[in-house]
Amino acid sequence: MLDTRKGQGLMVNLETWEYEHASHVGARRYTANWSKQNAPWYDSERMEDDRTAQVAAAVCELAVAKATNRYWHGHIWHATEHHKYKDMPDVGRNIEVRRVRTSLNAAVRRHQVGKGLVLFVAKAVPPELRDVDVLGWIDYDEAWEKGEPSSYDSEGTRLISPEHLTPVGGEY
Repeated sequence: MLDTRKGQGLMVNLETWEYEHASHVGARRYTANWSKQNAPWYDSERMEDDRTAQVAAAVCELAVAKATNRYWHGHIWHATEHHKYKDMPDVGRNIEVRRVRTSLNAAVRRHQVGKGLVLFVAKAVPPELRDVDVLGWIDYDEAWEKGEPSSYDSEGTRLISPEHLTPVGGEY
């Protein structure tokens, strides 16, 4: 079910089977990355447990696919194979999904600039993570230009605030 609420993004409610599928993908991503080290800027004190984070990210990707009527491949690969698939978009042919949790500002990574991507920002609603607020979208390169340098990786990561996002609807 899709529901547009005033003052929010597009609320997407996952069907039971969609939630189960996304949760399975998240769990598989979690186990595939058991041996992977976190990026240097990750602050474990501020981070959510990775099992929950992986499920929530997969739920957000599926919700964006549902909202945009695009294909979600639900990719899973072992940490040692990340280099083979790192340029694969999360949804469809060109959609990168950023899940936000405690802030509505989404990360924009320098290495993804110039690749023809569209950035969607989504927030899975706790505790069940079955509802997702798809906050909006922006051209990835435009997000990089409008974003503010992050405090944790000012050269490689900028943060885009929701005020720059276009509400979900129309073409991407």
